[in-house]
Amino acid sequence: MITRLSESSGKSVGFLVHGKLTDEDYQKVLIPVVEETIKAHQKIRILFQMEKFGGWTPRGAWDDFINWPKFLSVERMAVVIDENWDEYMSWLFTFFAAFTHIEVRFFKKERLADAWDWLRAS
Repeated sequence: MITRLSESSGKSVGFLVHGKLTDEDYQKVLIPVVEETIKAHQKIRILFQMEKFGGWTPRGAWDDFINWPKFLSVERMAVVIDENWDEYMSWLFTFFAAFTHIEVRFFKKERLADAWDWLRAS
């Protein structure tokens, strides 16, 4: 499940990701918000607050793959992780960042405010 965070503003948009991401999460929340923010600001910044992340459904993974060109408009990505975070996922996000040239930083959940500060900094 994914929901837009109320702290989102301007070119900085945040999402709470809980459990497993599905096709519906991409189609109804993530993609429309990302497209709307890109249209308004061209270059955007994204925060993902991960809670008990369970990966992707097969269709959700496909949506992630086919929509990656939208992420070329992303300058920075903050990933806020909980104690359930797997180091493999850090590697996967880092690989994705290198491929798309997005600056990515990871923050523990107790540093959520620091993640927003970094994301919004010039």
